[in-house]
Amino acid sequence: MIVTFSGAAARCSALLLAVATAFALLLGAGPAHAAPPLVAKDFSKPAIVVLGYGLKDNGTMRPILYTRVLTGLAVAQMFPQSPIIVTGGNPRNGRTEAGEMRKTLRVLGFPDDRIIVEDRANSTVQNARFSVPLAEAAGTSGIILVTSSSHQDRADGNFADAGGNVLATVSFPDGNPSINIAQFVRDVLSPFVAVT
Repeated sequence: MIVTFSGAAARCSALLLAVATAFALLLGAGPAHAAPPLVAKDFSKPAIVVLGYGLKDNGTMRPILYTRVLTGLAVAQMFPQSPIIVTGGNPRNGRTEAGEMRKTLRVLGFPDDRIIVEDRANSTVQNARFSVPLAEAAGTSGIILVTSSSHQDRADGNFADAGGNVLATVSFPDGNPSINIAQFVRDVLSPFVAVT
């Protein structure tokens, strides 16, 4: 059976279609567009950036920082062509976070020529600002951040803001997020004053 519309019915159908299309365009539901193609991330030579964490008063590492170093070492085993950038200043008893991380990596057998030390940063903002150019100068394809879970979102944002190509972030649960309050205060204040 074939159904045909009379002239008035056809005009009415055309008018309804035009009105529906106009409403759809006004509401932002315009013509469908293809989704942008997925872009593969380049893990050919990532920099593994291990973020610092405040040292004890005697200059030794706290358990959170030691765990970050061990995590960075594990990630670096998967990328034997990649450097590890250890970042963090905040001297205590004449030692910096980055210096203590480097020393620990060397004791654990990691080659010194794959370690890049950034020991001026006193906040996550500065970790990013100082580490991104080091990663680029080393000819890396991007950055894999190593931190703890309560710090991950802030670190990801700071590195993106600094122009870093963050490929991934490896983090571990660090218990109560209140343990990072001092670091958070340092991050908030660091653009305005030198925090020690």
